[in-house]
Amino acid sequence: MSSTTSPIHPAISEILGQLELGQPSVHNGIGLWPLVIEARPEPTYVALVEALPLDGFKITEVSEGGSVPDLRVINETPHHVLLFDGEELKGAKQNRILNTTILIPQGESLDVPVSCTESGRWSYLSPQFSSSGSMAYAQLRKAKAAAVSRSLHHRDSHASDQGEVWDEIEMLHLKADSGGKSSTRAMQDAYNERRQDLDEFVRGVPCGGGQCGLLAVVGDRVEGLDVLSRPEAYERLHNRLVESHAMDFLVRKGGEARKPADPEAPARFFAEAAKAEESVHNSPGLGSDHRLRFRWGHGSALRVEETIVHLALFGGSGIGGSHHPTEPPLHRFRRRYQP
Repeated sequence: MSSTTSPIHPAISEILGQLELGQPSVHNGIGLWPLVIEARPEPTYVALVEALPLDGFKITEVSEGGSVPDLRVINETPHHVLLFDGEELKGAKQNRILNTTILIPQGESLDVPVSCTESGRWSYLSPQFSSSGSMAYAQLRKAKAAAVSRSLHHRDSHASDQGEVWDEIEMLHLKADSGGKSSTRAMQDAYNERRQDLDEFVRGVPCGGGQCGLLAVVGDRVEGLDVLSRPEAYERLHNRLVESHAMDFLVRKGGEARKPADPEAPARFFAEAAKAEESVHNSPGLGSDHRLRFRWGHGSALRVEETIVHLALFGGSGIGGSHHPTEPPLHRFRRRYQP
């Protein structure tokens, strides 16, 4: 598919116009709003966490030797299976996160793009992957999504910037004070170090009836939002999304915003996102992958026919490196490890 840009697809515009905000949970300047929209019954699918225990479904390395940026998904079940952007898989030769949301067709096998979240291991712990129970924290998802969009534009590939991913995780260890306890530099070790704080935060943000998405605001700026077409699937991912924002806010940002959570920020964000331009690309699974860019933000959408299965939008620094006026420039050190 072409990488030229055009106004966003009408199905994405429709979602932005119909999203309803529930009552937010607010904590020291971070606000998490439940999102509700009319569910779309088709296509039907199950979440990855539901598929992993099923006979006929497994995720493995692509070969005995493995390949850092790819995993093999074997789906011999009667269900389409949703792999969600940023979900973490543990085991095999090293832990990985998914580079984009993919709908795996029933009865098919395919290779999917991933990023390593455990730079110090390249040896088998298990023949197959299981779920780590976590998702990449919000800033890592945002940075990875921008890198994948650039890769699609230049090389028609869903590759991330693996060095940037490792740098982000190293910074997380520094903030979580977990680096000395992680022999393999696994992202999950930083989460485990702050498990009590994360679990307490997640308990305070329960999933509501009919909820199909989540929007996060820190101070006067939207950090991001995710919307799924099926509330049943969203419910399976809710705690992980809340934890993703909690890890970013409590650990990476120090747990306190410079300003109170602004209740008007979502409306401003929706208005800007509605002006986005998109490029459309082939998805590794069913449907098409729409990459969005707008003032102070970017995102993606997985579309299957006329249904937006997943919409993810990220605020702050955009693909071109621009920053929201309230966001300080990002300074990183560089670190490299190649197993």
